[in-house]
Amino acid sequence: MKERLLYIDVLRGIAILTVVYSHILLFCVGYSETSFMTDLLRKYFLNAFFFLSGFMAYKKSPSLILYQTGYFHELWKKVKQLLIPTLVSGGLYCVYCAGNPYAFLADGAKGGCWFTIALFIMFVIYLIENLTLKWIKNEYAQSIVLFIIAGIVYCWHKTAMSETGWANFLCLGGVSYYFLMFTIGVLCKKHIEVFHKFLEVPLAKTCIFLTVMVGSLVDYVPLLITNVAVVLLVYFLVKDICTSEFDNNLREIDANPYKQWVYKGL
Repeated sequence: MKERLLYIDVLRGIAILTVVYSHILLFCVGYSETSFMTDLLRKYFLNAFFFLSGFMAYKKSPSLILYQTGYFHELWKKVKQLLIPTLVSGGLYCVYCAGNPYAFLADGAKGGCWFTIALFIMFVIYLIENLTLKWIKNEYAQSIVLFIIAGIVYCWHKTAMSETGWANFLCLGGVSYYFLMFTIGVLCKKHIEVFHKFLEVPLAKTCIFLTVMVGSLVDYVPLLITNVAVVLLVYFLVKDICTSEFDNNLREIDANPYKQWVYKGL
């Protein structure tokens, strides 16, 4: 599908602005204290990035697309998009600051650039899943297997192995923690009609909102559940706003060059 989804672009934009806001507080202003709003935003941006990455990684007919382009072609595309730029820029930075690129590789956070390496590994895992789970014809059974695999990877994060030296080289701490969000994004896109119908149920919206509020104010709700609820809350709010307002205002925007320039700029 070549058509861009407006609400997905908006969700990504919100995540980017949240990253900028959070990093300015931490590294520029040096503001170590936190607040309810800052914590809420931080619960969104990383989880949303991986959720949206999984959401966009899913293709309706992955076997046909991968058959036409090839698994190695898809893998090489991700190498060029994610891996090479990160390793080159990170390696040069560490040569300049630490005198050798090894410091970049050995650092589990990769100087803050762990995200793209972790995302690359997630895509590799997802390609392997597509290759090995083709024998499961029922899409719901396949989704259950994908979710179980993501759950096992998340449980591995709770072990000491996620903090070893070799795990730091591959950013497996971040991979194991956020791969579940990536998979949830894949499953939501795979069953998007069911997913959207679920979000239209008033009781479901109420439960998501209450989970966000309670989970953000007290420690009784597991952090993972709160993170998922925050992402879903922002998702359905932005989607409802974009799909209702965009159709009504699209003709007016196209007819006015100035509004079109402002709209595209934003």
